[in-house]
Amino acid sequence: MLARIWTGMTYLRHAWVLCGTLKIRWLLAVPMVLNVVLVLLLFRYGLMGALSRAVIDIIAEQVSTTATVLLTIVTRFVDILIVVLVTYTAVRFSAIIASPVYGVIAERVSAALLPGQTFPTRSWAADIMAAIGYESKKFILTLVGTAIALVVSFIPLFGPTLNVSWSIAVALTFVCFDFTDASFSRRGQNMRTRARELSRVLPEALGFAVIALPLVSIPILNLFTLPWCCAAGMYLATEAHRRAELST
Repeated sequence: MLARIWTGMTYLRHAWVLCGTLKIRWLLAVPMVLNVVLVLLLFRYGLMGALSRAVIDIIAEQVSTTATVLLTIVTRFVDILIVVLVTYTAVRFSAIIASPVYGVIAERVSAALLPGQTFPTRSWAADIMAAIGYESKKFILTLVGTAIALVVSFIPLFGPTLNVSWSIAVALTFVCFDFTDASFSRRGQNMRTRARELSRVLPEALGFAVIALPLVSIPILNLFTLPWCCAAGMYLATEAHRRAELST
């Protein structure tokens, strides 16, 4: 079990080496650049930048001019909050826009790890529509997960512990589903089939998620680590599919 968890923790390194061997690391740079561009656009022209300036202006009007230290602290807090919101929004939009690129990477990874098998291909428009569909399902599941976390938090004595445990479990699960989406989606697999295949490599999936979750949770850093984690997720999805093929 521990050996398999450790194997999952090395998928990021294996994926990076494999992308280098296949000469497709430049494809990882495409969503990275897109992430940065979207962040700059959201800050400069989007709602996030306007919201940040509006909030800071309101605070400045309410706080005495002598309380400069307090104003500075509140302003920095608002800035950090806006950065988190902007980066999260940017990477979600980028995941949709760059889905055709991720599809190409998934094709190359699958061909390398499963030689002889035909990996389904489709148009860029189909990739984008599939990504929108996945993000919609994820939004609904996020609401359900948040509601459950809220309910369990009211359980006497164990509520806070259960809330934290549930939240971590949901976050790790979403990491696995997010970064395997490009591979599973191309194969036309629904959420139930994906869960069944991932269950065959549960220790590896856990090891991968434990490493990937911190990397994609840090604002600014996640703009660059998310595509890399996607490549590693494709590695995981291909291994899961290989295990499923062997068991049939």
